[in-house]
Amino acid sequence: MSDAGKRTKVRRRDPRRHLIPKPEAVADGVWLLRGGLAKTMNVYLIEDRDSGGVVAFDAGEKGMAPAILLAARDLGGLRRVVLGHGDTDHRGSAPALRAAGAGTIPVEAHADAKPYAEGRGGHEYWRPSLLPLPIRLVHWFLDRFAWDGGPVTIDRTLSEGDEVAGFRVIELPGHAPGLIGLWRERDRLALVTDALYLTDMWGRPQAPALPVDAYNFDRAQAAASLAKLAALDPLIVAPGHLGPLTGDDVGDVLRRVAEAG
Repeated sequence: MSDAGKRTKVRRRDPRRHLIPKPEAVADGVWLLRGGLAKTMNVYLIEDRDSGGVVAFDAGEKGMAPAILLAARDLGGLRRVVLGHGDTDHRGSAPALRAAGAGTIPVEAHADAKPYAEGRGGHEYWRPSLLPLPIRLVHWFLDRFAWDGGPVTIDRTLSEGDEVAGFRVIELPGHAPGLIGLWRERDRLALVTDALYLTDMWGRPQAPALPVDAYNFDRAQAAASLAKLAALDPLIVAPGHLGPLTGDDVGDVLRRVAEAG
């Protein structure tokens, strides 16, 4: 390529770096990338010392793919994508990320989440009729045009106790089949996708709560999973939207939410 061509390439790359949000450090070797119109869609990048790159936990909405790839490149490159569950706003950019690697970026999920990640992304069990009409219409629009990148092939399945870049997989089903979190004992950090909500249905901050019934596969199971998480006594709980939730009382907060059902 000529020098002029190289200069043109650099000029095209610079604006993207200014427009795309930078990842925020959450803990040692863990960064949070916020996406979506309200910046409430969370993707976590985890340092993977074995591969020299990073693992993405969750894939946010479909428009986040360029930001994820750019942030991952600065951290050594994206090596794999682990989906916390198969809902459309968490598998969103996964097809584009998998395609960007031309087969070298596998997408992984729990076996029970695989049919939904490869299928309709949660529409199989959602009950939007339980939502107020204005929220139902907004969510329909966002799901169709912003959130979902479509079905994604799951290259490998995960289960309780599997290791992911220094974290242990924990099964936290209820909101969705096969919902998993990642737990790191040494700093009591839990990445929990939608096991816990810190936003209301408009994306506004709210007190910690279970997801609303319209999007839950099994609410009782979701409460039991939150109690299981509380028993680990985490110091940092990083959910799929907003957060993280931090402090010495996090375990107590989770217990109260679980008991309230």
